[in-house]
Amino acid sequence: MVGTCLIPKKRSALLLPLLFTAIPAIAQEEPTQLSTMTVTGERFPVEEKATPRFITVLSSEELQETGANNLIDALRRSGGLAYKSYAPLGISQGGMNSTVSIRGIKKGELILLNGVPLQGNAGHAYDLNSIPIDQIERVEILKGAASTLYGSNAMSGVINIITKKTKDETTATGTLEFGNEGYHNHSASATIPGLTVGFNYQRLDRQEDISYNFSGGYRYTLDTTDKYAWNVNKEMFGNLFFDYLGSYETTSFEKYYDDATKGYSATDQDYLKNFADIRYETELIRVKAFCMFNEMERDEYTAPDEPVDENKNYNYGIEGDYKFQLYDWDFNVGADWIYRGADYNNTYGEHHRNDYAAFMQVKKTVFDVLTTTFGVRQQFVDGESGTADYDRFLPSLGITLKTTESLNLFANAGKAFRAPTFNNLYYESSSVVGNPDLGPEEGWTYEVGVKYDVDLLRMRLAAFHMDYEDKIETDSSVDPRTYYNATDYSSTGIEWDIALYPFTAKNDWMQDLSFKVAGYLADPVADDVDGEEYQSGPKFQTTIGAGYYTEPLVIDFNCQLLTSRERNLDDTTVLNLYAKYKLGIGYLSLSVDNIFDEEVMTYGNMEEDASSQYYYRDVGRLVKLGYSVTF
Repeated sequence: MVGTCLIPKKRSALLLPLLFTAIPAIAQEEPTQLSTMTVTGERFPVEEKATPRFITVLSSEELQETGANNLIDALRRSGGLAYKSYAPLGISQGGMNSTVSIRGIKKGELILLNGVPLQGNAGHAYDLNSIPIDQIERVEILKGAASTLYGSNAMSGVINIITKKTKDETTATGTLEFGNEGYHNHSASATIPGLTVGFNYQRLDRQEDISYNFSGGYRYTLDTTDKYAWNVNKEMFGNLFFDYLGSYETTSFEKYYDDATKGYSATDQDYLKNFADIRYETELIRVKAFCMFNEMERDEYTAPDEPVDENKNYNYGIEGDYKFQLYDWDFNVGADWIYRGADYNNTYGEHHRNDYAAFMQVKKTVFDVLTTTFGVRQQFVDGESGTADYDRFLPSLGITLKTTESLNLFANAGKAFRAPTFNNLYYESSSVVGNPDLGPEEGWTYEVGVKYDVDLLRMRLAAFHMDYEDKIETDSSVDPRTYYNATDYSSTGIEWDIALYPFTAKNDWMQDLSFKVAGYLADPVADDVDGEEYQSGPKFQTTIGAGYYTEPLVIDFNCQLLTSRERNLDDTTVLNLYAKYKLGIGYLSLSVDNIFDEEVMTYGNMEEDASSQYYYRDVGRLVKLGYSVTF
């Protein structure tokens, strides 16, 4: 199950016909009061159902039971997120990174790690393919504008990744997993009171023809990829914690032309990522200091005269929040400062900026049923000398109405804001040139919805309208292409996250069956350089699944559907299987990704009149067998 756990050991997915047949029985059920706490809906932990926002919480166990290969793959399978990548398993190709967009709005998601920004400012890259699932405690996904809470970049939503926490016990876990395509995924972790450490190794053998460009007559091949990841979480003393997450990835990309006389080119790629934070957390005070440093080195070894690309992204900063009560009003005040930097040696050199803000939220509950939440943020973006500065006032309003113990209604409205990236402002090459005169994207989002919990059903429904202006686009009518602020763009639609447990009252094996569906239907549109409206993102994404969760057997089927896609890309339907069984002292697992071996386009442009027609594709069927032991 995704989100609030109403029935222990029952998660995952829904089949719609079963929902309607079960409604009469549902109406007679008494609600079960088990809540999920989230720190993403507000700056301090709150119960998910009591927030005026659409929030999904995925535990580490739920992420693993998707059978996914890494974190971005697990998010892709969770439902309600549209996936884009330039290489199998979400591997980055240069500055082109895999993403999961929200409600059809691309580049509107803010990625947090333990509540602080993970994205680099060169191009908003976040590389979640580098984070193993076994190093994650949970992921919280907030849909809709959250700039009041988190500032710039939180246009369409927030994905907050919470790393493993320390425990008051001593355990050790080891996992080995092998698959076709030379796939390896091995991990080891250990926990002693106050300290958790982990290590992961992942490998994928050479993948032929991961993309093809019809206009240029060339294709890319991905050579063997090796990835190493590690984490440390330490309770230093009292309420002070330290977290560190790192990874190193090495691979190569080879470019072949249909015309054999043109030869080929090849680039070695090494990618090092580091993130660390120190957190002081109590019920009333939360203070964090953090830093992020990523470095990618690319060497086109088939062209010895070409200089090596050394691309660096780094953030560091501090934030603090204080919560107090005054005359039955709940207050949360805070401030944050972030230094954002990037250094791209062969394109635009070193650039930086400072983001700082003050924040306040006020909450009032009347008659124990109606809660109003009002927030304001004054955000400043201080560019380097000679560049533009921005400041924005970012308000939001949320309302929650508790109609019964089972049913909550909610609504929210908030202003969204996203500053241009360094790539938008400064990039310089023979094909693309930045525009230092760009302004930020901004606008409003509106949402109303329902949260309903009973023993047989957990339901989250929302209708939304996201309306923005000054979208940053690429003007392809000039050579070289450049960035500009377009006029309007928007997305209007509905979102759902529904889980059903139809046989929970039975006393046989059927009581452990559960079903789920999560996704969205939207109409994302934007204006091009000529003011003509076009489809800017996928209109429909949903995940449908069924699961059997018990001891000693777990079986999970999940199917992702992505349809009505932009740029005439093919619809995708991917069916996956995950199963594990208690065997000896551990668990034997079997995962099958893309059971029917469908060819899946993960990005591209297949419009007939496109100046460049191309696509990127995912790996085909992947069968994996693993064994995990915990002592």
